[in-house]
Amino acid sequence: MKALWYLTKRSFINRMKRALKKPVSYLYFVLIIAYAILIIFSFGSLAETGGIKDKRGIVYLMTVWIYFIFCSNFLSYAKMKGIIFRPSHAHLVFTAPISSKIVLLHGAILNYTVTFVADLLFSVAAFWVFDVPLTNAVLLFFFTFITETAFEAGLIVFLYSGEERFQRLIFAVRIGIFLILGTVAATAGWYLIKEGFSFASALHFLESPILQMIPVAGWNTAAVRFIVLGGNMWTIAGTILYILLCAVMIVAAYRIKCSGEYYEDAAKFADDYKKLKEKSKKGESSFSLGKKKYRAARATYRGTGAKAIFYRQLSEYKKERFFIFGGFTLTAVIGAIVCIVFIDPAAEFPPQLPPGTVLMGVIAYMTFVSTGFLGKWGKELELPYIYLIPAPAVKKLWYATLMDHIRSLIDVTIFVVPVGIAWKIPVYQMAMIIATYVVLQANRLYIKVLGESIFGNTLGETAKQFFRMGVQGGIIGIGVVLAVVAGILNFNLLFLIVPVYSMIITVLIAALSLPRFESMEQWE
Repeated sequence: MKALWYLTKRSFINRMKRALKKPVSYLYFVLIIAYAILIIFSFGSLAETGGIKDKRGIVYLMTVWIYFIFCSNFLSYAKMKGIIFRPSHAHLVFTAPISSKIVLLHGAILNYTVTFVADLLFSVAAFWVFDVPLTNAVLLFFFTFITETAFEAGLIVFLYSGEERFQRLIFAVRIGIFLILGTVAATAGWYLIKEGFSFASALHFLESPILQMIPVAGWNTAAVRFIVLGGNMWTIAGTILYILLCAVMIVAAYRIKCSGEYYEDAAKFADDYKKLKEKSKKGESSFSLGKKKYRAARATYRGTGAKAIFYRQLSEYKKERFFIFGGFTLTAVIGAIVCIVFIDPAAEFPPQLPPGTVLMGVIAYMTFVSTGFLGKWGKELELPYIYLIPAPAVKKLWYATLMDHIRSLIDVTIFVVPVGIAWKIPVYQMAMIIATYVVLQANRLYIKVLGESIFGNTLGETAKQFFRMGVQGGIIGIGVVLAVVAGILNFNLLFLIVPVYSMIITVLIAALSLPRFESMEQWE
């Protein structure tokens, strides 16, 4: 046990020493503090906008959070992918004479840290923003953190133990987790369809006793309501059931035998997670861990020269389970549903701010947020055949990014067209908004090429990401200034000036990045 804690302490100290040598770490530290403060203040702004800036507000927020963390964490535990180990654990920790239970609980320390930070933020917001008495806010923090950690630790040990005599029960618990998730989804769908899709119906759903009686997550929310709002039949019953459940999980985790059979799966998962982290550092995104499944696809090559780059990408996408549709597509669908169902332009927006202007601002924000994600484009610069193709650099740049332009066009159309119809935005404004998004997304790719041309291997990936975000943020910032000026003169000018400005800047960045395709030696 002492050796395990020594390994943890020494790893943390070494990481801190490396981080303190990098100036960007201090920027991260400031941003984390600012982000935490921003979250707390955003709680107040959101509650004031929704008319729930009282004790009920923190209960609603914590209810959403508890169900979210339950659906994400416990689902990953049921799949045996909730604990993250590093590849070195397979050589140093798994083979050490340390209890497999201790190793397992130690591996989940990151999960406990997330729980600690979230509960602390909610407790501070409860006192600072939602006028919850200090004693109740402190009690809320200690109760939620202790019970959530105890239950989660017990569940982890129980699910990962692999003891033969409890295999059926462990399997039943995993199935129970999926059933609870299905119950939550079915209850939410039935209630919202019955009451109608609106902010008021969502709040009414969060008040429902049904939501408090769903096992585990519902009982946890009942305990939160009991501490913040006081007791009634439902909150008292839910709190008692939740405490008893936590006690049962602790006893079960203590008594069950853990043979360490999970080591093999954990080692495989550690390798998969390492690959995922490497992709993330390059700006790529992935939703699956483990062996990726591909569809059978018949590749048809119709192009030569630079066109071969595009058709190679197309053949790769044909093998994907969802073709070219990915995380941004799902985000676009969810965003469109939220904007259509929960936002009424006539009631939410000031008269001097047309819905088209708001949608243009949303698109600009989405572009800035996605600056660090490059998808499959991150791989292209590592493939030497691109530089060996006997074609002009402009053609290689165009065909290497064409598939991403098509994906951006599809994603933004899925979002903008339904929202534009619901908000009664003119067709020409929707077209200009779509064009602006596609052009700025293309600019995001060209900035990546430009950064590699300028810095090569002299800067790390984090510094390059800040460079990309800084350049894209500056471009969008200037566009916002132009949009404000255009809006003062005539709002219709905004939908002409912003797309034209974005196109000019993108062409300029692309022209500056063309030399990157002339030789591979620029990497050095």
